[in-house]
Amino acid sequence: MKNAANHPPASLGLGGDGDEIAAITEVERVFGVRLDYTDSRQWTTVGDVYAALKQALPLEQAAESGTWLLFTQAISKETGVDPQKVNADTLLLGKAIFDMRIALVVACVLGISLAFARHWQ
Repeated sequence: MKNAANHPPASLGLGGDGDEIAAITEVERVFGVRLDYTDSRQWTTVGDVYAALKQALPLEQAAESGTWLLFTQAISKETGVDPQKVNADTLLLGKAIFDMRIALVVACVLGISLAFARHWQ
């Protein structure tokens, strides 16, 4: 039997209640970039957001070995999940509430909220 402490978390535990916006905003703040939200409706895993981050970063920074760890620290800050246990397949939303309808609503709210926040900066 495997030790549960060594397993990656099934999700970051974001609940679709606004904490996902805080998590994405933290990633943008840490890296000093703005992500492209065009495909945010399809973001269901940490790896999806990381791919968007890599597109926003200069090539050399995206390729640096420490970028992943810095990213996982930023995206998991809101929920307190151990960033060293997060992998590309880790779900953004809590597994118990994860469903495509919720993901679509969250993506829409995230995109609208961040666009609105940028407009008023």
